[in-house]
Amino acid sequence: MATLQDLPNYNHHALSEMLTMMSEEEKNKLTQDLSSLNLDEVAALYENVYVNRHVEAPAGQLTDVETEVKSEMTEERLSELETLGRQAIREGRFAALLMAGGQGTRLAHPGPKGTFSFDEISLFELQAKQLLKISAECNTTIPWFIMTSDINHEETLEFFKEHHFFNYHEENITFFKQPNIVALSPDGQLLLNTKGELLTSPNGNGGIFEALAATGLYQTMNKRGIDYIYLNNIDNVLVKVLDPVFCGLAVESGADVTTKTIRPLNGESVGRVIMADDKKQVMEYTELPEGLENQFTNGNIGIHIFRRDFLEEASTQALPYHLAVKNLEQLDEDFAVVKKETLKFEKFYFDIFRYAETFKTLQVDRESEFSPLKNKEGKDSIETARQALVDNHII
Repeated sequence: MATLQDLPNYNHHALSEMLTMMSEEEKNKLTQDLSSLNLDEVAALYENVYVNRHVEAPAGQLTDVETEVKSEMTEERLSELETLGRQAIREGRFAALLMAGGQGTRLAHPGPKGTFSFDEISLFELQAKQLLKISAECNTTIPWFIMTSDINHEETLEFFKEHHFFNYHEENITFFKQPNIVALSPDGQLLLNTKGELLTSPNGNGGIFEALAATGLYQTMNKRGIDYIYLNNIDNVLVKVLDPVFCGLAVESGADVTTKTIRPLNGESVGRVIMADDKKQVMEYTELPEGLENQFTNGNIGIHIFRRDFLEEASTQALPYHLAVKNLEQLDEDFAVVKKETLKFEKFYFDIFRYAETFKTLQVDRESEFSPLKNKEGKDSIETARQALVDNHII
């Protein structure tokens, strides 16, 4: 538990100086913020993730993952998997889990990314419509768990309410927030946000597992008879939510982790799904060692099925932090709002793969299953996503 008096001992001199200009109320609020911090852990995080950072290939023998390629499957095989998947969905063994903690900043969209719309159909509605369709076909109601963050939680809830939850049963949608972690200046200083509070940011999509544990949602799923968790993110406009074929593959194999991939293009900015000493891993594209960009043939598109019991146990294990450098709004020494380069620390959800024992991978065609919405213009943009939706007769 840190206190205001501890700040100079850990070289947080800028914040210490700012204390002299704060009111008692502001000091009390900062005291409360600091009470949950361990400054030794903050210092170690800065040293390990930023100061001593380096990119290297995972240890061990690196090979491609074994895959089943969907386009090479016979109609009989596809039908068999689809039947198996639909049966498991009908029996209530699947839940949908959506990662939607981000804002639409890079799209010049003022609000949660999930509220961005094509022809008045938002990203949230695109996924809701799929879940409603498969629910009707399987005569069931699929529990939908949606991870938000401090920066978009209230806006997300309001958006769902305004749109009457897209005709989904409100009681079957559960919103929960991912945890936050402190952000630091490049020289390791604690910072204040525009409200004069300690600057924190969401701790990455890998925070989803500790959030599920902390909110008791694993127990909720267990009580409902949910055996499999179908995880995807908000920004792939072609994602097939609860794809029965993919569900069937997970049920057939019983694997801890079942993953969808695509064949990456030359130098494409997607992580590479590999095996390192018989453990599935993802090398994120921002951390790919030079020379390995095109060595592996499975790109990560953020669609996975996890056995619930595996995740519940693995969530007690530690995941490493990774570095992200962003320009964030904050208060400078004169309490003016500025935007400066800031160190964010993020967990990646796929680092949980290291605790799994069994894996399955399905490689699919990008044209029908992968079009990420990342940028306002250019690559992976509003226009490319719109065209993908048109090409696939979705809008």
